[in-house]
Amino acid sequence: MYLGWNDYELIYLIKEGNELALNLMYRKYSNFIRIKAHKLGFKSYFIDDCVQEGLLLLTKALMVYDSKYNKSFWSFFNLILERRLWRYHKQIQTDEVIMDDLDLVDQNRFKEKIKEYGTILKDSYLQKIYEEIFFYRTSVNDLARMLEVKPAKIYADLKKIKEILRLQFDL
Repeated sequence: MYLGWNDYELIYLIKEGNELALNLMYRKYSNFIRIKAHKLGFKSYFIDDCVQEGLLLLTKALMVYDSKYNKSFWSFFNLILERRLWRYHKQIQTDEVIMDDLDLVDQNRFKEKIKEYGTILKDSYLQKIYEEIFFYRTSVNDLARMLEVKPAKIYADLKKIKEILRLQFDL
């Protein structure tokens, strides 16, 4: 795939204006950027944004890199990529907090819909489990302790509830 070229040869060709070498470098480092973003904890829907940010950063790094400082291009790019992705991750987290505050109205509508689905269940025990799990967000272990049953019983009841709802709504 990389025709046996190492980074230094590709960088030399890129600085001379060879677009094929630039495309080879993009292909080579796009998977690295994707893996690095995944390891830093980005959610899957932000990975493509991270790759785009990383490729822009790669372009700048290729133009700035100088081999006379005895540092490999990979370690140079790795360092600046980590810094950029950490900054981007921090920015995304603050944006998500702001969005969570704004979506309170939609969350209440969602809870009303959950309550409405719960009225389909005829058995009051199943209705109680449904409300605790989906409306109040109680964990299965906490609910099992509260009802004094084993968690396996709760999981079996959840399976029944899902089957009833699936049959009711033709899902």
